[in-house]
Amino acid sequence: METIWFIILGVLLTLFVVLDGFDFGTGIIYLWLAKNNTERRTVLTAIGPIWDGNEVWLIIGGGTLFFAFPSAYASIFSGYYLALILLLWLLIFRGLSMELRSQLSDPLWHNFWDTLLVIASIAITLVLGVALGNVLRGVPLEADGFFFLPLWTDFMTGDHPGILDWYTLLTGLFAIALFVVHGANFIALKTGQAIQQRARQISRGGNYFVALFMLILPFATHYVQPTFMQNYAQHPLGILLPILAASTLVLMFIMRSKDNDLYAFAASVSFIVLLLLSVAFSIYPNMLIATTHSIHNLTIYNTATSAYALQTGLIWFSIGAPLALIYTLYMYRSFRGKVVLSDDDEGY
Repeated sequence: METIWFIILGVLLTLFVVLDGFDFGTGIIYLWLAKNNTERRTVLTAIGPIWDGNEVWLIIGGGTLFFAFPSAYASIFSGYYLALILLLWLLIFRGLSMELRSQLSDPLWHNFWDTLLVIASIAITLVLGVALGNVLRGVPLEADGFFFLPLWTDFMTGDHPGILDWYTLLTGLFAIALFVVHGANFIALKTGQAIQQRARQISRGGNYFVALFMLILPFATHYVQPTFMQNYAQHPLGILLPILAASTLVLMFIMRSKDNDLYAFAASVSFIVLLLLSVAFSIYPNMLIATTHSIHNLTIYNTATSAYALQTGLIWFSIGAPLALIYTLYMYRSFRGKVVLSDDDEGY
């Protein structure tokens, strides 16, 4: 039962990364994609109706972690309190930048919110990438299951690192490169003419940065966390996951060279899904890895709630989750196709 909830949590977080990843990426390259007010309204209209719906999956993921693995939830929210509050404020500022921009027809007002959108999108993506790096590297868990991390120490890994070190910064920069490509693929799919051409150029160039990070990160991860390959050694079939992820990265290059926007976007979606599956496979059954001693690891077994609660929760989850999924599918169906901006459009 613990494994089922580990898979559910992984699926929910993957949905969040895939869906919100492209609108974070769009925010990062927003000022490079759109050169005038009409183009900026077009880009915002592409992500405006769906960005808040995408973040529903982060809330569901957080709720699932709280319900199924309360000890891990307590440890994570205690140890990463500063980082999580920072993430919350960045999400608020990003939402405000999209929703308040159109409230005044003043270039200074527009430029302020446009700049804030870019800064918030970069910072959120960096925080998410650094968070993934912390999960892979491990944290200084003590015997009571809790830990404290300063924002940074000497930028080196080890038994007592900070949230930021050379490795977690590397994963943060990788997340930015990946979301830029993912966002550019989405905008190329949703727009036309000049914006589409710029998005294709950004996607084409960004693919090389993603590939460069993928050449470095496996070795860096193995260096900072030697147990990273342990599950792959015990279950060799699991190696198919990173191989398939690498194949979809090649596909991203091929589809972009043909300017096939739909398949290029599908390839970046597949790459993110397979990459996160590879990470989940490598850390299972750990929720948090201890840099102090492996006996302090927080696993799905020593952090899960009672078996009865997990079984009962699964019944309610099987009712509620499909409703959220149907809502998401309906939302994307309602806003399918290319963005068409008319003079009487409201909101963006």
